Amino acid sequence: MVENWINAHAEQAQVALFFALFALFALAELVEPKRRTPMRRKERWTANLLLTAINIAAMSFLPVSFLSAALWAQNQGWGLFNAAILPTAALVAATLLIRAFISFFTHYLMHRIPLFWRVHRVHHLDTELDVTTTVRFHPLEFAIALIPGLPLVIAFGLAPWVLLLYEVFDAGITVFSHANMRLSPRLEKWLHYLVVTPDLHRVHHSAQRSETNSNYGAVFPLWDLVFGTFRTRTDQEHMQLGLAEVRDPRADKVPWLLLSPLFARLSRD
Repeated sequence: MVENWINAHAEQAQVALFFALFALFALAELVEPKRRTPMRRKERWTANLLLTAINIAAMSFLPVSFLSAALWAQNQGWGLFNAAILPTAALVAATLLIRAFISFFTHYLMHRIPLFWRVHRVHHLDTELDVTTTVRFHPLEFAIALIPGLPLVIAFGLAPWVLLLYEVFDAGITVFSHANMRLSPRLEKWLHYLVVTPDLHRVHHSAQRSETNSNYGAVFPLWDLVFGTFRTRTDQEHMQLGLAEVRDPRADKVPWLLLSPLFARLSRD
């Protein structure tokens, strides 16, 4: 059964897919980059890869996860989908839609709640966008993401094996959406309605606040389309990325980035 295979192999598939696509898209960035602006790889990659390593370690210390919460709800018989008998196709679709909403809603809150934003802006302080930005987060962000997400996972009784499937999608799409690579306009025109593409996510990393507060979806853009936060832009080759208030070496200093949530304002003015 597909369910049994996913339960047994999804975590290994997620890791393998992430690193395989990371290498593939890093090569694509060199061959056919979308943006040819100075990427400052030495400074940026050092910071981004170090934060990635810290975050991989930090996630292993989280005492609870969406998966463990879903398994607990399943064992207790809690949640809408555990109480109702749904066809497999309907269960998969509903769980993926709700899990995508959790991602969308959590990301929206990260931008709207000042304390959450202080943590999340570490991701936006990168002054360029490429595959190394994918896991450039403050380690506290993973704990904060559980606050709105856990109650929804339990309330809906999301299927654990479908959550694992979503994480496989997430591993592939998020590294894809951060890649500095060029897609054909014809492909981009329809693909960005199905999954989050590099051009779509790059708008979210714009230094213009109105664009930063758009395109919150991580895997599917559906909820951005529903709530009117879906936004595209064509002139991306020279648009300013990152945050306007920090355009100096602090953006690539890991100790400063880890301490930056302590500061309400980052500008030196």
